[in-house]
Amino acid sequence: MELIAFTITPNNRKVVAFIKHFNLPVDVRQVDFKRQEHKGPEFTALNPMQKVPVLVDGDFVLWESNAILTYLARKFPETKALPTDIQGRADVDRWLHWQSAHLMPMMGGVKTGDKTEEDLAPLLRVLNGQLEGRDYITGSLTVADFAVAAYTLTSNADKFDYTDFPNLAAWRKRMSSLPAFEETAYKLPPAAA
Repeated sequence: MELIAFTITPNNRKVVAFIKHFNLPVDVRQVDFKRQEHKGPEFTALNPMQKVPVLVDGDFVLWESNAILTYLARKFPETKALPTDIQGRADVDRWLHWQSAHLMPMMGGVKTGDKTEEDLAPLLRVLNGQLEGRDYITGSLTVADFAVAAYTLTSNADKFDYTDFPNLAAWRKRMSSLPAFEETAYKLPPAAA
């Protein structure tokens, strides 16, 4: 099984961190963006959207990061990262959809300057409330935590003031201290002397 990725982006980082956290038998290969490998015919045959990540499991090819997360959690049930009961699964799905429909576009808007931290505050408030009395979003560590954490652990998100969101701040600290998130953090190259 192979994951084709570009780890420095949140959608890629969440899948790579998940693979590393659970030590899954998935080879991770970084796409060469400088050479526009993701635009070539070989890659386009795997993903007509020409985006990463892409998971290749034998003849099965899957793109879309949250779909990859849930696939890996089902393929490797020993992770216990995806509930098997219908309500638990729906709860995790809710947070995966929340991440892709609300958090990701808002964080993109903040990054481009179209949105402000004030615009983001209502989403942070929702997540902070969900984390009240919980170590993880739905109680135990699931794919939802990896999906959401990848967006709340960016260098841009590190600049926000979390004083009014103590549950979220504590969760961010827990997630960022996982070795898999430490290992996948983007590090700027050293400045030239």
